Amino acid sequence: MQSIHLTRRRALLVLCSLVLSLRLVAVAAENATIAVTGDIYTPDVKVVSDVILEQKPLDAVLLVGDTCNAKITPLEEYKKTYKGTFDRFLSIIFPSPGNHDEHTKPSFSGYCAFWGKAAHAPGLYYSFDLGGWHVISLNSVSFRDGKEDARKQIQWLKSDLAAHPQTPVIAYWHYPYFSRAKHCGDPKMKPLWQALETHGPALVFSGHNHVYERFPALDAEGNPSDAGRGVQQFVIGSGGAKPVDSEKKDAKGPSSQVFHGGTQHVGFFALRPDGSYAFTIKSVAKDGKTAVVDQGKGKLKTS
Repeated sequence: MQSIHLTRRRALLVLCSLVLSLRLVAVAAENATIAVTGDIYTPDVKVVSDVILEQKPLDAVLLVGDTCNAKITPLEEYKKTYKGTFDRFLSIIFPSPGNHDEHTKPSFSGYCAFWGKAAHAPGLYYSFDLGGWHVISLNSVSFRDGKEDARKQIQWLKSDLAAHPQTPVIAYWHYPYFSRAKHCGDPKMKPLWQALETHGPALVFSGHNHVYERFPALDAEGNPSDAGRGVQQFVIGSGGAKPVDSEKKDAKGPSSQVFHGGTQHVGFFALRPDGSYAFTIKSVAKDGKTAVVDQGKGKLKTS
């Protein structure tokens, strides 16, 4: 009789252990880790890609525009830049277009040929779900080039956001709305910011200025928003192209909480489906040595 009870107890313990293991696997599957960078090119494209390749686990790499930062960007230039570098994890890269990606005839033909379906032509914007978050890649170049394309994209963005209520959101595009480096912020990005702000809190990633900047949560006028309920922007660059050293002396607009220049940068974000996240921003020197220049955590309050 005692033997039967022991057998049952062991079976129950095994069953409980199995259920717990399955729950842990399910939770782990819901979480996600992403890398973020942009402005991909020489001289340091190899060392930046090495740092990304070393990150484990890694579910996606978001490129915030200028996926090839050459002066002209035919298909051959992408192939040369990515060979032995970013092509080692091409299947998990989610691109967004920048102004250098446009530099071929017809516009964006090299970008579309290299990225194929991932380019999402002709609009070059799209969204997907990852780790309980809704991730949106946008074409900020259209806000400089054509009012009709920009209008269509804003309509699409509003509909896409409306279809994902109470879901933590990441949006990424090339031209930063706020920045105090080199080209500064671009006021033409305001409609994107307004659409996100109306929907709810979001993290925004941009590039273009070849520095790292972290801003507090801000509204579309550059005023502080409630932590966790506003739109917070990270400028993360560059991913190989020549870096910028310092802020522009006559730059206007809100100041960043953290500014770092003179090196390449990669941001790593650990995402949880409840809207919480943790980030580590690494600088990458020419010799491949890294240093943590910023880190923190937060939570988007989506309800």
